[in-house]
Amino acid sequence: MFQLRFRLVKTYVQLLLVGALLQIPVIAKCISLRMDLNGNIVGSTKDLTVLVEVASATEGDSDTEVRQKTSIEESRFQMLAWFDTTSNVISVETCDRKPHLVIVKLMQGEQVLDRQTLTVERDFRRTKSGGYQLKRPITLRRPADK
Repeated sequence: MFQLRFRLVKTYVQLLLVGALLQIPVIAKCISLRMDLNGNIVGSTKDLTVLVEVASATEGDSDTEVRQKTSIEESRFQMLAWFDTTSNVISVETCDRKPHLVIVKLMQGEQVLDRQTLTVERDFRRTKSGGYQLKRPITLRRPADK
């Protein structure tokens, strides 16, 4: 009798351990929308970066940070940004956050050399995958050195 209970407890503990080890990682509830941007830089591109901020259309939402990947080759830049649709403005988390204003900055260190402010509704088109793509390349200008 004791051996039967011990085997039953042992099997139960093993199942719990296997279940804990195989536990599926927590997956984000909301998606991130991909935003494709590209354009030209007038002037030398040495020591320059291009950054983007995306403001939400949700009232009271002040978060503008996006995950981004940028490449600059000669006078052209390509940028991918991912806009998180998770909204925390109300007490319950929802997935209804939508991009509205896109601010593209030409930077040298901490200094902003040029900026373009775009609206998603006017300057972007939806892609088949549900993201956004800039309709026309933008131009950023590096001021001439004096």
